[in-house]
Amino acid sequence: MMKVVVRSLLAASFAMAMALSVGTTQAQKDEQNVNACYDVRGEARFGALAYNHVVIVSNRCDFPLQCQVWTDVDPKPRVSVTVGANSSEERVIRVGSPARGFKAYGECKK
Repeated sequence: MMKVVVRSLLAASFAMAMALSVGTTQAQKDEQNVNACYDVRGEARFGALAYNHVVIVSNRCDFPLQCQVWTDVDPKPRVSVTVGANSSEERVIRVGSPARGFKAYGECKK
């Protein structure tokens, strides 16, 4: 009787562990798929004797993305951007910078 109970508990534990690992794996796959959907780049646009730092997000997928963008010059606050399916959006992060060089960053979710 004790062996049956132990086997049942082990089988249930194994099944639960497998279900959790499959769920995590699927979530990781979904995240990788979303990461393949978009690109983030930056442009320094000259105007009024200084540069404006612009972050551009391009979405190649058939669903909209909710993104947070920032630069190495202005890491906070992060700026929210909604990017429609198969489109691009841009946000000006800094106006009037004396520097042309910066790096753009972004994270998007479905």
